[in-house]
Amino acid sequence: MKKIFAMMAAACCVMAMSATTYTCHVKVTINGNVSEQEQVNVEVNENNGAYDLNLKNFVLVADGVPMPVGNVTVTGVNGVDEYGFTRLNFDGTIYITNGDDPNYDYWLGPMLGAVPTQATARFIDTAISGDLFIDMSSSLGQIISVSIFGIAPGESSEGLEGDVNKDNEVNIADVNKVIDIILGN
Repeated sequence: MKKIFAMMAAACCVMAMSATTYTCHVKVTINGNVSEQEQVNVEVNENNGAYDLNLKNFVLVADGVPMPVGNVTVTGVNGVDEYGFTRLNFDGTIYITNGDDPNYDYWLGPMLGAVPTQATARFIDTAISGDLFIDMSSSLGQIISVSIFGIAPGESSEGLEGDVNKDNEVNIADVNKVIDIILGN
């Protein structure tokens, strides 16, 4: 009898959890200096309405030099349905953990300790966009902004739902286009 209950509980956990990995374009701005990267994986895990957003094994490439940061994860954020998208808002502290990519012997992120972070993300099954704002001015003298935009494997950004102005991105420019349409401009 205990085995049956354990199997039912495990099945419920598996059904309640889902994950989607998006291949993203990532733009990192540190004190005004910009670094952009393609093909960065961002994973979103859902567990009973709460979400984790993870840039696993994130390596910042600045001026061609890789700087292994680690796993940048925002956890336990409640999702809100917003016009067919799920929106996440986070304002708190995160701890960047060591990555497990065997190409790197050390990770810089864990040395930072508590990282004050504000994050927003909007996603659907096929696409994600989001921003992280990290104010490390008191400890490192740095203001860090991270913007992501990506699609799920096997998807094309062409014709993306929400891409009103057809620039292959779902962003504020699409909102402005909708406002122009409503105002008759």
